Amino acid sequence: MTNDELFASIYTHDTIYLPPSEEKSAALEVALGCSYGKCRFCDFAKDQFQILPMEQIRRNMYILGQFRPNDHRLFLLGENAFVMSYDLLSTIFDMTDTFMPNIHEFAMYSRIDDIARKTDEELASLRRMGLTTLHIGLESGSDSILLEQRKGVTSMDMIIQLDRLKKAGIEYYVTIILGLGGRTFSKLHALETARLLNRVNPSDIWCLKLKLWEDTPLYQDAKKGHFEMMNDAEMLWEERILLQNLYVKNCMFHDTTVLNMYTIQGHLPEEKDVLLDAIDILLSTCRY
Repeated sequence: MTNDELFASIYTHDTIYLPPSEEKSAALEVALGCSYGKCRFCDFAKDQFQILPMEQIRRNMYILGQFRPNDHRLFLLGENAFVMSYDLLSTIFDMTDTFMPNIHEFAMYSRIDDIARKTDEELASLRRMGLTTLHIGLESGSDSILLEQRKGVTSMDMIIQLDRLKKAGIEYYVTIILGLGGRTFSKLHALETARLLNRVNPSDIWCLKLKLWEDTPLYQDAKKGHFEMMNDAEMLWEERILLQNLYVKNCMFHDTTVLNMYTIQGHLPEEKDVLLDAIDILLSTCRY
């Protein structure tokens, strides 16, 4: 087995998806699929949900340590790896002492209800062990849109659990989906999402525009005329409304899907006007 084949053997899929801020992190696969899997817009959870056996995780970490011996940050792969119990997570964290001794920071994807299942003491303990960041898909701040898209949590659930993370000293990076309210509820989506973000003040906001996947209920709604998909320019207008109403502090804002061609990013609040100007320039080039 070549080195390339050995490295590839520790991942189920050829492509490894990491958030932009984690591109330099070592990535360890610990789970597949999503433990919830009911969001009407999501096509990412194609794998049947499973937590990998600890023997496989140990093997993967051993091999990963041979290729990434100097890394200090480890991202645990899985649609919502934080669904793992406190005991399992602490065991994985402890294993790095043997196989990746330079690791002292951990990050992963999480759902809001994954946080809710952990006690305050467990969150604080995981932070002491090196858990610095959770990446969480909020998608919208509108309860009506969250309910329609079967997200499984409310905006108040988000506020409660993110406040618990803040008290534990764990950073949260959040994802928002532009266009999730469709053309009819675009302004509601933008304003209510801005309201939520201002309340929870994440360290990082990653905006992604909605894509309709053929095997999702939302795609079927659009096909039947029950959901009006916005075009790229309309989503950019929505993003402008969202950004105009954001008053977060010490937060990185980025969108890697602008008009399917561009990335905009900047630090808030200092670069808010620069971002708005960039959006205005791009909007001036759009045809509706």
